[in-house]
Amino acid sequence: MAVNLILVHPSQGVSPGDPVTLRCHLPRLAAWVWLYQEGGWLYKKRKEKEQDTSEFFFASTLWEHAGRYRCQYRVSESAEVSVESDPVELVLTDVRYPPSSISLHPEQHVGTGTNVTIRCWSNDYGATFFLHKDGSSDPIKYQNSSGGGTATFTLFGVTPADSGTYRCSYHPKASLVLSSPLGDSVTLE
Repeated sequence: MAVNLILVHPSQGVSPGDPVTLRCHLPRLAAWVWLYQEGGWLYKKRKEKEQDTSEFFFASTLWEHAGRYRCQYRVSESAEVSVESDPVELVLTDVRYPPSSISLHPEQHVGTGTNVTIRCWSNDYGATFFLHKDGSSDPIKYQNSSGGGTATFTLFGVTPADSGTYRCSYHPKASLVLSSPLGDSVTLE
């Protein structure tokens, strides 16, 4: 049975000092729950009353909290431990990286079925860019830069569901757990 781990609050845009909650959803009641940080910490909770969820809370997120997490559990009457959950990445926003720039083509109001290109760029060559849509908790697309510090996202045959405000962020070349702040926005109407 699968274990599900989610980043509850905030769902993105975590800065050092922010409170963060990670929640493990368990397919059955459990007495012990472990949260693992790959290459780092182990957090464990013993439940007095068996529950099907367990929360792990960082009151003030530190740089060393950034990373990939998994959880697993054990029921009280068994020595067997569950399989690990799929990973969740806790990415910290680092204001030392300037926000990326963004452009939209075509710029004017577009009709249904039109292909739209959103271009993101920064001075960090080799960065991985993420396209965010306001109202969505996770980035909707990502792409490694084309070597020139640029990524191009194409929305094919747009529909009214694609309308909204878009922004970009990027992970610097050598980091999976640091992100630039969200940059300026473009609006697709």
